[in-house]
Amino acid sequence: MSFSLPERVTLKGPNFIREVFERGVGVEGFISFGIGNPAPEAIPVEVIEKAFDEVVHSNPMSLLQYGPMQGDARLAELTLERLVKTHKMNPEGQGLIISNGAGQLLGLVPITVLEPGDEVYMDEFTFTSAINSVRNMGGKALGIKTDEYGMIPSELEKAAQSGKGKYIYLIPNFQNPTGITMPLERRKEIYAIASKYDLFIYEDDPYGEIRFAGEYIPTFKSFDTENRVLYAGSYSKTLSAGLRVGFLFGPAKVVETIQALKNNTAGQLPLVTQKVVANVLDSIDYDEHLDNVRKVYKMKCDALLNAFDKYASSKVHLTKPTGGMFAWMTMPAEVNCDDFFEACMDRNVGIIKCGAFAADGAGEGHAFRLSYTVPTVEEITKGMEILGALTKEFCGE
Repeated sequence: MSFSLPERVTLKGPNFIREVFERGVGVEGFISFGIGNPAPEAIPVEVIEKAFDEVVHSNPMSLLQYGPMQGDARLAELTLERLVKTHKMNPEGQGLIISNGAGQLLGLVPITVLEPGDEVYMDEFTFTSAINSVRNMGGKALGIKTDEYGMIPSELEKAAQSGKGKYIYLIPNFQNPTGITMPLERRKEIYAIASKYDLFIYEDDPYGEIRFAGEYIPTFKSFDTENRVLYAGSYSKTLSAGLRVGFLFGPAKVVETIQALKNNTAGQLPLVTQKVVANVLDSIDYDEHLDNVRKVYKMKCDALLNAFDKYASSKVHLTKPTGGMFAWMTMPAEVNCDDFFEACMDRNVGIIKCGAFAADGAGEGHAFRLSYTVPTVEEITKGMEILGALTKEFCGE
């Protein structure tokens, strides 16, 4: 049989993240700053084990039959309660979806709202799956120039003047891959542009609860007076990535439409993982748990930054995250980043090329993402000493 696939699903760039993983597997002493997994020591293993035991043995038949398409009611209740009380979101006229991690939402939103040729505005370097999910629907994932505060409003407005825009995709807290957090004034500027050009804002906030420095900044959704923000969150970075439990909060009409589409494509989510998360939230002090997660991430981020300051070339710039999982290392424009990457790999240090995160129009860039969550503090220090020496070799002191 001979058949062809649509161009929109075949035009994908190289997978630089997978390349680092595959080349590092089985290599003794390999230190990877490439994998964006939560820190193993931040996962409450014993609490989750106990929750599984209680959930499975209390009423096993409730897990073994079909359940509500909209998800576990108790988990939804606890999630909504935190959004309203902790993050000051107005529940009036809003709906909530429990999803298969926040990642499922990256596919559901564009398939619900996009027509071929629609434009989605995002940071010039952003989460790979967000870019590809837009392209998969025939949309244009347009990268907007950023600075140290995130997306530049004037550049966004230039793009929005095309009249083809549908929504703005943002990770405003501890952005993946740069680690940048957008200040409140910038968020309000972006919101005003969304209002002017009648755009949705897709606020992807999986890292928002992991702030370990600086002051809390209100979410877009908390000051959404025009019902145009879809807010996505996740328990993957705070409890367990493997449980795959996320959520979407937004205008009821849009959420109900996304829910109906999810029902017809993905069906019911596994009940056991949802009930485990609900059990955990009911049985622990979640804020106390988050404080422990933040301590782990701060310790590792500090190790990365301190080692960079000690060992790296003064000509290389590294962002200083106040939360989350990532830092962004920018090289001088004259440096051959492919050669630098290979030199790092040859010395058993894995970093991710910026091309892995490049939206349409972003260009090649001269940067790398570093994730500090998986390696130990000792591995971070050793890896950064090697990387730092290479920056001096390629860039000078």
